[in-house]
Amino acid sequence: MSRAASSGTASEAARQEALLRLARRRSADARAARRQERPVPAADDGGTAPLSHAQHRMWLMERLGQDGTVYNVPFATRVRGPFDAEAFGRALTGLVRRHEVLRTRYGQRDGEPYQEVTAARRVPVRTVVAAAGDAARKVLGEEAARGFDLAAGPVLRALHVRHAENDHTLMLTFHHIAVDGGSLDVIARELGDRYRAELEGRDAEPGHAAPRYADFARRERAGSAALDEGLAYWTARLAGARPVPLPRDGAEPGGRGEARVLSVPLEPGAVEGLRAAGRAHRATLFTVVLSAAFAALLETTGEDDLVIGCASSHRDTAGARDLVGLCVNTLPVRPDLAGAADAGTLLARVRDALLEAQRHRHVPFDLMVERLGATAARDAGGSPLAGVTADVLSPPPALRLAGAGCEPVDVELSGAKFGLGLYLEEGTAGDAPRCLVRYDRGGLGEGPAGRLLSVFAETLRSLATGESRPLRTGGGRGPEPDGVGGPDGVGGPDGVPGPGGAPGPDGHLPASTTAVEDVFAELLGERPGPDGDFFLLGGHSLLAVRVAERLREQLRVPLTGLDVLEQRTPRALGVLLDERERTRTQARRQRPAARTSTGAARPSAAGTVLVTGGTGGVGAFVLQELAARGRQVRALVRPESAHLVAADGVEVAEGDLADADSLRAAVSDDVTAIIHAACTFTSPEVDVAATRALLTRWRRGSFVFVSSVDAYGRPPVADVAEDTEPEEPLTAYGRAKLDCERMLWEAAGTAGRGGAAAVRAPIVWGPHPRLRDQLRWGATGALYQAARAGEPVVLPAAGAAPASGDPWCGAPWIHAAALARTLVTCAERPPHGTVNAIGGHVGWEELATELIRLLDSPSTITAGGPAPGLLHRHRYRAEALAEDLVARPGEDWRSAIAAMLAL
Repeated sequence: MSRAASSGTASEAARQEALLRLARRRSADARAARRQERPVPAADDGGTAPLSHAQHRMWLMERLGQDGTVYNVPFATRVRGPFDAEAFGRALTGLVRRHEVLRTRYGQRDGEPYQEVTAARRVPVRTVVAAAGDAARKVLGEEAARGFDLAAGPVLRALHVRHAENDHTLMLTFHHIAVDGGSLDVIARELGDRYRAELEGRDAEPGHAAPRYADFARRERAGSAALDEGLAYWTARLAGARPVPLPRDGAEPGGRGEARVLSVPLEPGAVEGLRAAGRAHRATLFTVVLSAAFAALLETTGEDDLVIGCASSHRDTAGARDLVGLCVNTLPVRPDLAGAADAGTLLARVRDALLEAQRHRHVPFDLMVERLGATAARDAGGSPLAGVTADVLSPPPALRLAGAGCEPVDVELSGAKFGLGLYLEEGTAGDAPRCLVRYDRGGLGEGPAGRLLSVFAETLRSLATGESRPLRTGGGRGPEPDGVGGPDGVGGPDGVPGPGGAPGPDGHLPASTTAVEDVFAELLGERPGPDGDFFLLGGHSLLAVRVAERLREQLRVPLTGLDVLEQRTPRALGVLLDERERTRTQARRQRPAARTSTGAARPSAAGTVLVTGGTGGVGAFVLQELAARGRQVRALVRPESAHLVAADGVEVAEGDLADADSLRAAVSDDVTAIIHAACTFTSPEVDVAATRALLTRWRRGSFVFVSSVDAYGRPPVADVAEDTEPEEPLTAYGRAKLDCERMLWEAAGTAGRGGAAAVRAPIVWGPHPRLRDQLRWGATGALYQAARAGEPVVLPAAGAAPASGDPWCGAPWIHAAALARTLVTCAERPPHGTVNAIGGHVGWEELATELIRLLDSPSTITAGGPAPGLLHRHRYRAEALAEDLVARPGEDWRSAIAAMLAL
């Protein structure tokens, strides 16, 4: 064949391939249009439903202050072969449209959570390029550890890491509140089917609707006679049970919540040997592993009354096979271990106890604890009843994508869900099985963890070889660190005395004790003494959250609900609060001396952070956040306002946005980060020129530009993702922000400069005089002025927002403190792109109602009148910064509005 003929053939093949791609795309677009036309079943109860009991536990742990990322579920797959990212994105969007729990948010009303299904929309798949190996593992680890905002949603993120043309890693990260292990199997199966259908140009939508998790939650909450019977069983079975008294020698108090893993390999045939041992005792592999875990605890603690919490599934009910959602329960197993002489005897007893417990597995664990009472939920040191677990770890699941080889990728998270976990990892064809101990290093030291692992592995080896290993029960708790606590186990997890513990280090009650007693009296209705127990006074988890919030507000010292549950008495909490205040004071004293406009300062090892707009509502909170992190700060302010920011740790640089020379002078060689928060709001040309001047002097470190959601203009979609393109019409303010962003990206491409971020913020609220003015102008000003004057508050009619039938109209907002945390995080770890900083969205009706209440106004709310300034239908997603945007106590919009009105 001639070269010309060969070229013609190749050209024709390319043309045919292009036509085929076009046909597939048109087919996909048509299918997507048909899907949009399909009616979505309406949710009951106004679109909301209660949380299931398992979901409520997840939600509550985040409210208590446990690191929420410990409940992230990374689901990663290595894909070798051709991969169509667009087809995968369409398949994922279809999956999320079908399974409502994957597009559900978790709000709260009067302190109680609810779940609400959000509208179906396109699911973005973020693509990054990273070589296979360490670079890819770093990207996956960082993505898996990013937090979710349960109140705003979504609870799913998708990442595509491209290593080479035919080498990729896909990772879906879920929050555990929406999925369990069984859900991943459903997701893998359906996503694989949808992806194949997208490649083949056909519709893969099942003919039947997916089961709805909200219905599952409603059924569970409804209760039954069997539930009452089961609760009676568990009340009797767990009477007098206490958490496992783990030996605490070597624990690291500062490491609470951080996991450590120890492991030893087993012989290649060990798993089959353990299965054979199970068959000989009429038990499963899991039961064998559970018995070995009890043996390890029995020998290490010397206790024969022990409880291990096991994961139990609710997927044995009709219709649960295709259900995506959290269908698990904690099953507390409490066998009779007294007098067990060997591993075989112990295995039989554990088997019987597990079988009996499984007959009542439908009873939610939190109802068991509620029936037992708060004092049974945790011991005097704060350890929970089911703080120890055991399991068999099978190889992780993987996606199955047509035309490519797929294998699972294990992405490990650093947080500790349990105080201790004892696991058998089955291994794969290329890897031997292992015994693992995963423990919270704040509650268990490496020495005791190693002893537990040794007994656990030795017991499993003996069972795998058919031996019946004698049990050594003369162990007992190791000594408490530093002599704190004692054999009665009342020491707190941070070396702080538990209820009835010793007084403070000076021989007197800790200084904060009285403040704690006052808060206990206010919220519990009874004033305790220094050793009054929070639980015995009627406290529970949600009250612990409120106690922590109130003490944080009064003392300005970090405290969580978990701290309250673990310390429990005013005396112990006072010790903890005083210690944290001393630590903070020492850090403040060790901070390098600041440089003012008349003197020099010692350079900070981390360099100086330049903040523009330090006297503004946003800048003031940024300065506070930087000071709390011990950073050396330079604030660019007008000369007449310099006194407002002059303080320890803050250097004053006099300047003005209209004075380009003063801006350039502020960016000296020691500046390693710039947070540009200043803005005129009314002179776009000045804002653009000021940003250009700062960028010309930017040489190294990060540059964070505080932009606005106005830079999006008016997109045609109501749900605005971070990658949504700007759409006309843009306001002059929004266009100036967009121009500044473009200059930033041009400058960021210059060699030697650090990372950059454009943080698009909405209305900012918070207790600051500059922010108070947000209520007096613009759309919110119209509502405020009407309510203040006692006039009717006129709102748009339902569905009046342009190009929308959505009845919702309102505005996005963020608390200044949350925005400040976000900006500082971006300066320290730039996300390298445009990101949204959204605290939430408030509807005009609920905002107007709150203003009328706070102002004690006689105004009434009228819908349907002319209100063109209020026709805002856009909701903005904030995925990249979700962890820093999670609201802290006092940062809800109602508290912010009340604080601004009080100024």
